[in-house]
Amino acid sequence: MRFNSTLIVIDPTPRRADGEYMAHARISGSRADGTGYEIHSSGDLAGFDAREDAIAYAKNWAQDWLHARFG
Repeated sequence: MRFNSTLIVIDPTPRRADGEYMAHARISGSRADGTGYEIHSSGDLAGFDAREDAIAYAKNWAQDWLHARFG
């Protein structure tokens, strides 16, 4: 499934904690009038040594979460 990036945005920015990058995802949307709203925030998903690995994990997790709920 492909999501319209103008309506749904995945922010996979990890946070740094205890020497590792904690993957998490914030999924938000945009209403017709342009105002934003949060759909879901994952909390910490997993820890990684590399920032890029945390980002990739969070993106995949968010896409799976969206697919499971909105098909």
